[in-house]
Amino acid sequence: MSTSKPLITDSVVEAARWLQQGQLLAYPTESVWGIGCDPFNQQAVQQLLAIKQRPLEKGMIVVTDSARRLTALLDYLSDEQRQLVLDSWRNDSNSDADTKQAHTWLLPLAPNLPVAIPAWITGAHNSVAVRVIDHPLVQQLCQQVVSVHNPYGFVVSTSCNPSGQPPALTLADAQSYFLNNNNVANISTHIYTNDSANINGNEQVGYLKGETLGYLLPSQISDALTGQVIR
Repeated sequence: MSTSKPLITDSVVEAARWLQQGQLLAYPTESVWGIGCDPFNQQAVQQLLAIKQRPLEKGMIVVTDSARRLTALLDYLSDEQRQLVLDSWRNDSNSDADTKQAHTWLLPLAPNLPVAIPAWITGAHNSVAVRVIDHPLVQQLCQQVVSVHNPYGFVVSTSCNPSGQPPALTLADAQSYFLNNNNVANISTHIYTNDSANINGNEQVGYLKGETLGYLLPSQISDALTGQVIR
């Protein structure tokens, strides 16, 4: 893909196709802009880690449109633990504007999942960080990427900014960071294999146009087994 023309769309169908082709995608979330990819595409994840300057060991958050896609993961929890998770996702939609907060949960890797969660997503953890996203545009995106290899409708979601920089709040902010991957082509990829995370002029970030939902509180990450708030 040429870097001379930005990849920008307002079509979730086109954005989903980019993801399925291994493209990185920036998109609005509840409070800030996120950037992600197909979590089952190792090369795409490694490219994302490289431009984010993020260690593989930290793992990645994934989002989906519905808890119904997570049955195999949620069934591994106790009834009380599962209800706490489900209630938090319902409350994301029902809270007042000033108190709305997106909730991500570390769900243990249940045995016999229909499709295993890759190690490049879980990082050094025995869990996967999952959020049922409240943003209707991204919900549609997740629906579009459901497939045999991705039955969960997962899309990677990390803040759209290089490590140490403030998160993007608008499309313009997101473009200022990642419009042209040539800007980050020389980032060291020593944490990756030499042939798996090469960023070149033919690869760039696509953008799904939209607005954030205006959540004022930062997203919260909690452990589903213990209830402990991690962030």
